[in-house]
Amino acid sequence: MKRLFFVLILTLGLLAFSEKVVVTINPYYLLVSQILGDDSNVVLLVPPSANPHLFSLKPTDARTLEEADLIVANGMGLEPYLKRYSEKTVYVSDFIPEILLEGENPHVWLDPFFLKYHIVPGLYRVLSERFPEKRQEIEQNTKNLIEELNEVIMESFRIFSPHRGKIVVMSHPSFLYLFEEFGLKLLSLSSGHEHAASFSTIREILEKKNQIVALFREPQQPGEMLSSLEKELKMNSFVLDPLGTGGERTISELLKKNLKTIEEALR
Repeated sequence: MKRLFFVLILTLGLLAFSEKVVVTINPYYLLVSQILGDDSNVVLLVPPSANPHLFSLKPTDARTLEEADLIVANGMGLEPYLKRYSEKTVYVSDFIPEILLEGENPHVWLDPFFLKYHIVPGLYRVLSERFPEKRQEIEQNTKNLIEELNEVIMESFRIFSPHRGKIVVMSHPSFLYLFEEFGLKLLSLSSGHEHAASFSTIREILEKKNQIVALFREPQQPGEMLSSLEKELKMNSFVLDPLGTGGERTISELLKKNLKTIEEALR
């Protein structure tokens, strides 16, 4: 009888945690997986090596979304293919006050302050309501995550503070929130994935070349124009990874990897 009761409890537990949570990009896969814990059923839609701006659904992807009980997405135009699934989709950028956002720049997950004060608390609320049987575990995991983000913020201040007011250049404005949060100006060759480098931007970069302290590229973006700038400015570029192509296990690992690269570039 006791054995039967144990099996019943175990079966109910497995059923309770069987809901499928689909996340669109890897940073949110890292976040949701860490908050829910190891026994959660979290599925990543867009591989971190792919450019999410250019992603389109394959039949298998559409089936994954159809089977999802909850979809966690970025929003701000990054996932236009989710319109038909809006009833079960949570857009993380909705957690952030609009006044803090930079136009249509969707790369909010790269700002540790956005993560600590808006994104993680928002996900905590949604996931706690969705999985009340895991509320205690979710709360503890979220506290651990906040502590890790505090370390990232302190490390960011240490790295960026000596360089406030200086300029960095990227081919794509993905790290705009991070650099501006800590007092650096980012000049981006393009304003978005559909926009080529403008002549005025190139001219501004060349006029301010004495203030430029680093060049950065991304593994998911083309870098031909940045390669030309390397020669013109006599500087090497460094790779920043907004999505986590290196097998990072947590969002903090991803942020710290990029901070290490930034520190090396600014040295």
